[in-house]
Amino acid sequence: MSQITSFTHFEPKNSPSAVKEAFNEATVQFGGVINLFKVMGCAPNVLTGILALNKEVNSSTELDIKLTEQVAMLTSALNRCDYCVNVHMKVGEGASIEREDLVLAMKAKAKDAKTQALLTFTDEVVRHRGMVSNETLQAAQQAGFSNKALLETIGIIGIYTTLQYIRHVANPEHDFPDVPEFNADLHGA
Repeated sequence: MSQITSFTHFEPKNSPSAVKEAFNEATVQFGGVINLFKVMGCAPNVLTGILALNKEVNSSTELDIKLTEQVAMLTSALNRCDYCVNVHMKVGEGASIEREDLVLAMKAKAKDAKTQALLTFTDEVVRHRGMVSNETLQAAQQAGFSNKALLETIGIIGIYTTLQYIRHVANPEHDFPDVPEFNADLHGA
């Protein structure tokens, strides 16, 4: 499905003060203002809320950057968000995560059993809107993930699902190169 965006893009230099404040926080957290955030300038309160949740979820997470990016990549793939797949590939590679690990995450796969348990949990949360089987929950816990880590995983899923829905509606121009391994029909839920 292809669509043309009709959302206004706000530029950091020429924005109202509430938008500039949100963009400043985006720059602190993400290193810049990507096009998705520029369209979110239409509702700086929404962008500020998502950034606040992102900051808190990541403030003392039990998940390292690799696990966080693998969860984000899988969520992006399941939600058929090519924009976010591209972003997370760039962020992941920038954090020295092997491309193979990120491509596997798109498929809910991992090289090690512990990460596999977390990706299976993530897959089930996204596909079944939080309805996770006892078996999947227990497997993640037995793999070493605390309840805190699992709730943080759900927080990451929630942040990126919200951003992906906004991306689908607002359809901003891509900031990063396409990931050729991604196929929305194959990887999407």
